Amino acid sequence: MVAGGITMDPNIPDGMEFIPSSVPDGEYTFQCASTGDGASLEISVQSPCMTFEDYYASFSKDSHPSLTVSPSTGRMDRRKGDPTVMLITCIPNGNSGALTGDLVIVLPEDNSKICYKVTVNSL
Repeated sequence: MVAGGITMDPNIPDGMEFIPSSVPDGEYTFQCASTGDGASLEISVQSPCMTFEDYYASFSKDSHPSLTVSPSTGRMDRRKGDPTVMLITCIPNGNSGALTGDLVIVLPEDNSKICYKVTVNSL
């Protein structure tokens, strides 16, 4: 499934929307070459929930299509438990400049989300 150029994990329920908050919970920036295998950044996401929660993660539809996140589905530990480690990858396919996106992690059982602004400086 593709949403606005972003390829969606088939395990994400149909109709789920990844709409970023007006103010992100954090920001990440890294660099990569515009050609070649791209680059990745590992992030640790702490759950805001009191219990274990299923999550779905993807970039918003207006994000640059070179950005992906894995795993895009899973179960987060409860608040103050072990963080969930995710890998943000950018494969620019020749695009250069600031490639930006909004990573949205939806916690449907808690009716909440965690959002990060991601900028990749592709040289």
